[in-house]
Amino acid sequence: MKISTITLLAFTMLAMANCADGGETADGTPIPATTVQPLAQWVEQQTDVKMPALPIVVASEQDLRHSLGLDAVQQARAVAAYIPGRVYIDNLVWDPNSVVSESYLVHELVHHAQLFDGKTYPCHAAKEREAYTLQNKWLAEHGEGPVVTESWIDRISSCSTGNDYDSD
Repeated sequence: MKISTITLLAFTMLAMANCADGGETADGTPIPATTVQPLAQWVEQQTDVKMPALPIVVASEQDLRHSLGLDAVQQARAVAAYIPGRVYIDNLVWDPNSVVSESYLVHELVHHAQLFDGKTYPCHAAKEREAYTLQNKWLAEHGEGPVVTESWIDRISSCSTGNDYDSD
C-alpha cells in the first residue's frame, strides 16, 4: 500500500507533539469495546450512519507499521490507520485518558462509518475531509484545539494533488 508522505509527516509531528507524558501502553493491547463504543456513537450521530459492528481496535506500533507496509521504513511514523474492520493506533501515542488520543480513534471510526454509508467519493483522499473535520469537532467539544487546520484539510483531501493513497 502506498501512503502519502505528507500525511505521514503530519502524523509524525502530531504524534510527537501530543504523546502522553505518562505510562506507555504495551504493544498489541486491545482497546476494549467499552472505550470504542461511546466514540462510535458520537461518530454515528455526526454522520447519521449506523455502524452494524465496531471495528477491532488494537494499540500496536508493530501492527500499524505492518498494515501500512512500513516494516522496513525507518522514518515514516503514522499514528493510526483504518483497515476495513480494524483500527490500529500506535501504542506509543495511545492514552485512554487523552482527548487527543481519542481523537485519532474518532478519525478512524469516521472511516469505519464511511464503509457503511454508501456514498461514493471522487478519490480516496476525499474521505479525509469528513474524518479530519469531525476529529477537529471532537477536540473542540472537549476543549482542545484542532489537530490540523482547514487549509491543511483542503490540501490533504484534494483529488487533484496526488494525495490519493490506499490507507491513512
